[in-house]
Amino acid sequence: MSPRRTLVLLGIALTAAAAVLAAGCGGEEGDAAPPPAEFSRAPYLTRVAPTTARMRWVAPPGAVVELTAAPEDGGPSVTARDGDLAGLEPDTRYAWSADIDGREAARGVLTTAPRDLSRPLDLVVFGDYGAPNDSSRAVAARLAAEAPRLLVTTGDNAYLVTLPQLLDELIFRPLAPVLGGAPSYGTVGDHDVVFAEGQRALAEAFEWPGNGDRYDLRYGPVQVVAIGLRADADDVAFVPRALARPGPLARLLVMHQPIKEGNPLLPVIAGGEVTAVLAGHLRAYERREVADASGVPFLTVGTGGAPRNDDRTPRSADAVACAAEFGFMRVRFEGDRATFPFVDLEGRERDRLVAPLLS
Repeated sequence: MSPRRTLVLLGIALTAAAAVLAAGCGGEEGDAAPPPAEFSRAPYLTRVAPTTARMRWVAPPGAVVELTAAPEDGGPSVTARDGDLAGLEPDTRYAWSADIDGREAARGVLTTAPRDLSRPLDLVVFGDYGAPNDSSRAVAARLAAEAPRLLVTTGDNAYLVTLPQLLDELIFRPLAPVLGGAPSYGTVGDHDVVFAEGQRALAEAFEWPGNGDRYDLRYGPVQVVAIGLRADADDVAFVPRALARPGPLARLLVMHQPIKEGNPLLPVIAGGEVTAVLAGHLRAYERREVADASGVPFLTVGTGGAPRNDDRTPRSADAVACAAEFGFMRVRFEGDRATFPFVDLEGRERDRLVAPLLS
C-alpha cells in the first residue's frame, strides 16, 4: 500500500474514531445517582469446546464481574473463573448471565461443541464487514437471527481500517447478539493490517493465534485453518502440518484474498483433505472450480456489508456461480455431508453447494 494511501486512511480513521469517542461524552448530572454499571464490550465467546468455554468482556475499571452458566434443560450452574467455564456437558445449551457489582448486566445462550456430527452443526461464513453503514448492520442482524454455533470470518473486519478505538463501534456492538453465543474463528484482511496496533488489537480481542495470520483451531469435530491475507510459499510448510492433525470430520481453509491458479499452495490443497477453501476480499459471493485443485470447493464470501467495488473486482474467470449481493453463507454439517448455501439479506438462497465430509 502506498504511503499516501496509508496517510489518507489514517486521517479518515482518526476522524471516525474521534466521532465515536465524542458520541460517548456527555454533560455532568450533578448529584443524580450514577446509572447501573454496564459493559462497554458485552461478554463474547472466544473459544468453545465440548466441556469448556471462554468468554471475554470490557467492564468499567474496578467493577466486579461474575459470570455463570446453567444448562437450559436443568442442572447445576457453573461459575466462570476469569471468564473460563469448565465442567460443561458436550453439545448442550447453556444460559449464561453476567453481573456487574451484583446486578445483572448481560445474558445470552451458548452451546458447547459436540464430539461428533451425530446431530446437525450450523455455522456461518462472512467477511468484508464492520463498515459504519446500514448494509453491514443488516448482515449483523441476520446473523443473530441464525443463532449459529460458530462464525468463520474471511478478513477485512473493519472499515476503512482496523484501529483499537474502532473495534467496539464497528465490530463488537453490531455483532454483540451473535458473539455472545458463537466464537469467531477468522482471519485478517488488507484493511486489518494497515496499522500494526489495529491488527494486534483485533487478534488479541478474538484471541486468534499468530496475530490472525497463521493458525488452526478446533470447534469439536470441525477444524479451521487460517492463513491470513493471502496464500503464499510460507504456507506450503504450515498447511500440510495442520491438515495432518488427526480427528476432524470437516476442515475449512480460510484466507482473505481468493487463491488463484498457479499458487504454490494449490498442490497441497489438492493432496490434502480439505472440505472447502474460504475467502473474502471481492465484496461478492463466488463458487469457483480451480483447475489445480479439482474437486475442492473454493468459496468467496466477501459480502458482510462493506461497500462494493464491482469495477475493480470483476467476476473471476473460473467462477461457476456469482452473486453481487450482501449476505452470508449458512453452513450445515450433518451425517456424511456439508451444505453451503449463500443467503442474501432477504433470506433467499442464491446458490448452494453440497460436499462430502471427511471419512
